[in-house]
Amino acid sequence: MKSLYKSNIALLAILVLLFTGCESWIDTDMNINPDVPSDVPMNLLVPTMELSMAYQIGGIRAVKTTNIYMQFLNGVARQSYGESNYIMSSTDVDDLWRRMYYQPMMDATRIIQKAGEENSPHYAGVAKVCMALNLGTMTNLFGDIPYSEAFQGDEAVLKPVYDTQEEIYNTIETLLDEAIVDLGATENLTALSGDMIYANNKASWIKAAYALKARYALNLGDYARALTYTASAFLPANTFVMPFGTTNAEAGPMYQYATVSSYKNDVKMCSTFIDNLKATNDPRLSFYAKTIGGAYVGSPPGSEVTNASTLGTYNNTTSAPVVLSSYAEMQFIRAECYMSQSVPDPDAAAAAYKLAVASSVLSVTGAANTTWLDANINIETGATITLEKIMGQKYLAMYSTVVPYDDYRRTGYPVLTPVAGAGLIPERFPYPQTEISYNSNCPVISNTSQKLWIFE
Repeated sequence: MKSLYKSNIALLAILVLLFTGCESWIDTDMNINPDVPSDVPMNLLVPTMELSMAYQIGGIRAVKTTNIYMQFLNGVARQSYGESNYIMSSTDVDDLWRRMYYQPMMDATRIIQKAGEENSPHYAGVAKVCMALNLGTMTNLFGDIPYSEAFQGDEAVLKPVYDTQEEIYNTIETLLDEAIVDLGATENLTALSGDMIYANNKASWIKAAYALKARYALNLGDYARALTYTASAFLPANTFVMPFGTTNAEAGPMYQYATVSSYKNDVKMCSTFIDNLKATNDPRLSFYAKTIGGAYVGSPPGSEVTNASTLGTYNNTTSAPVVLSSYAEMQFIRAECYMSQSVPDPDAAAAAYKLAVASSVLSVTGAANTTWLDANINIETGATITLEKIMGQKYLAMYSTVVPYDDYRRTGYPVLTPVAGAGLIPERFPYPQTEISYNSNCPVISNTSQKLWIFE
């Protein structure tokens, strides 16, 4: 027994020497790739979150597809032609779904977590505003989506449940309320840095939070809250945009698609939009579209007519920003709320309508265009203003965003004639094939004509 005991002691000593010896001569950092850091600081996560968010929300799937549905654009070839005839498969949306979840929404989750750990609520506030916008965009396109069980990191829930659209809207409200508190916090350890949208201006982010609160309250039909929120949102000089650079590599999403990509000839300006602008000689026309043969020509919706105008400088230059919200949108919300509340105030609606259109025209053209406004917009009074007129001008102002698609499903305005033989304008996007195949919690929908809860 004594010899066995001595043998065990000797073995233990050898093992201790072996392991401690290894630690002394093996470089513990040898398996760390310096080009792929495992812990990214918040000031580097913020710009990547903002860029990927704007690129997806303002890009070819969210904006291009919904703008085809809304007859701003017409797809004349390949997949875009299918979209113009309301054909979209589950595989078509895989990329949007994956990129939204893996990029801006995951980045926002990481920032919120790190901000809590590092007592830096200003970072959390920015991330929560962005997360709210991402959730609002995704739920308005797809309906029920994963959130409460998503973004679990190393303990990932491989088949997250789908939160209902009502639950997502409650989450959006909570995130925005928390963001406002976080951005106003007086105790903040790490100063906000890396913000490309507002250059680290916390007051501007608070205005953006109120703007989103107004947008989503309007979708819920809560006109009183929407009006209240707009009062704390943007002033005339404010906007919520993602800037882009001056080279092709730095360009925004629509320029990348319409000018750089191999699909650049697949989309033309739609006749519905062009004819609407031409009817009043709208000064925004020359910025929204380019001439062909010296004239502005639209391609009929659902057709393969390629002899038509292409996208103009408004969203088809390298530095064209992605507009996420604006003062004009807030004034259109106010105009709609005044007309739609239990006791309408058409005089206030007309006043907000005039401010909204004037702001849009100025921001698009860079000029006041007072003569045009006086002849076409400022003639409205409380006795003549209607919801249809408000939504018609909002449609023209919110081109190249997803907002008109939401408005159309809420109000039925503007009145659009669906493509003959193609059925009704889709009410939603299909769920992506990856979710259908691998997540048994993915809801089953009959077709894209099935209305979403928020727009019923």
